[in-house]
Amino acid sequence: PHFARHALAKLAWAPLLLLGPEVRAGVFGLKTMRRRRRPPLLRAASSVLIAGSCCCIRPVVGAYDADERIETARLYGNINEYAYYFTDLLVGTEPQRVSVIVDTGSSLCGFPCEGCAHCGKHMDPPFAIDRSLSAQWIPCSAQCGGSCQRGVCSYTQSYTEGSSISGLWFRDMVQLGDALQENPPVNATLGCHVDERKLFYTQRVNGIMGMAPHENSGRPTILQDLFGDKKHVNTGLASHSSVDEYRYPMAGVFSMCLAEWGGKLSVGGYETQYHVNNSAVQWIPLLHSGYYSVAPTALLMDGVSIADGVGAFGTSLVDSGTTFTYFPSPVFTRLTAALVAACTTGPGCGAVREGLDCWRLDASAKSPSRFPPLALVFEGSTAIAWPPNAYMFRRGDSALWCHAFADNGADSDTVLGVSWMVHKDVIFDLRTSQLGIAEAACPEYRKVPGERPGEFATAREARRQVPFTMILVLGTGASLSVAVGVLIWLLCGGATSCKKEGSYSSHVDREPLAGSSGGESPSPSSSCRGSA
Repeated sequence: PHFARHALAKLAWAPLLLLGPEVRAGVFGLKTMRRRRRPPLLRAASSVLIAGSCCCIRPVVGAYDADERIETARLYGNINEYAYYFTDLLVGTEPQRVSVIVDTGSSLCGFPCEGCAHCGKHMDPPFAIDRSLSAQWIPCSAQCGGSCQRGVCSYTQSYTEGSSISGLWFRDMVQLGDALQENPPVNATLGCHVDERKLFYTQRVNGIMGMAPHENSGRPTILQDLFGDKKHVNTGLASHSSVDEYRYPMAGVFSMCLAEWGGKLSVGGYETQYHVNNSAVQWIPLLHSGYYSVAPTALLMDGVSIADGVGAFGTSLVDSGTTFTYFPSPVFTRLTAALVAACTTGPGCGAVREGLDCWRLDASAKSPSRFPPLALVFEGSTAIAWPPNAYMFRRGDSALWCHAFADNGADSDTVLGVSWMVHKDVIFDLRTSQLGIAEAACPEYRKVPGERPGEFATAREARRQVPFTMILVLGTGASLSVAVGVLIWLLCGGATSCKKEGSYSSHVDREPLAGSSGGESPSPSSSCRGSA
């Protein structure tokens, strides 16, 4: 049963609950184990342990909200070390964890599969499609748009900075987030990479989860698949009868709350608990016919205009897959000049310029709080604050802060990347075509689950993992000792007592198990292989 399945695992974490969330986050994302049915006595013991410890074990923060039908997932990453934010997916009937960049600027959701001819070494192993009974290749048809390999629909996707991916389409059961979020699985369209180039080859994370509002050659995006699961995901369409579901198949709400490290992704709504001082959400018009775009009308520094007019910014995309915020050259030049002038004259900003785009804070300063605040003004005179700890980022050294905005070169458009989204809850309401922004103290998750020392982690991170492992081993050992004691007590405690405690094992699994839906087994000849 679902209740007993996690019993010993939860008890093993009990000694860690007094530690901070940073420590616990490092191990919450470990791979799920093969599901096997336990003997009745062990199931009873597990239930007794969990029942006896319920007074001291806190509920998992961010678990699926069945009442509101909101799915949530932890986000990891940051601007300096990763240059992106990412989450986990559990894919298949025997769930395999896959890490994916959260990208509102593209729509493809895909990752490397076993047998990939040219794929890099990533945080998680390649997806073993032959282990999932629910995986089904998408056969060639008119919907392939002429792109087909070995009888399976295929894709090739290129990105602005020059990287690219290509692969084969399939469908499988997917859960958003890790096992402890317990989000219901949904059948989704996914990409199985057979070739990765440039950044996709070298990045730590396995793949990408595109969340842009356009389909992939007629195939639904993962957002459309999630919003289509109305039993488990709130779309709000019942109270928005003016929305045409056929015309707007992606009608729904999702939000991204980004901290300096990590954050929270929500699908089906947003969480006001992170909004600073219960700050109200500021709403601005959002276009989402192909990409998410807004219309800035001015850029202010300390209330003084640096750029005016919608034409100065061109088309402005909201893109969580882009690290910095990119402005047209005239806007970038004026912004840089104004910032340098403000920090090198008068009282200054409490920092010394280092290079072209970095500043070293005074010894007494812990943050760039003395730098001038920026704000982007949108239609309706709505001013969205852009504080110094967002338009600048910490570059390794805690005293070195660098610009998180850049020149878009010959392109006359604007890209509002993660540096504009950080320290905000950014809400995409596709039902009402609005973008909501609220100042937020988003949850932080610094420790990436499952990252092995010596492969991707820095030397400092590798050293930190040693005490984490020791704590885990000691905590698990102590919990197993308690489990053994309870088992002995159950065996020797008498019929009446055993019957009473054994009743805990009769809990009904009210939540769907990961990958509980079945399907046809993929053909052995359809392995995920391709040529470079």
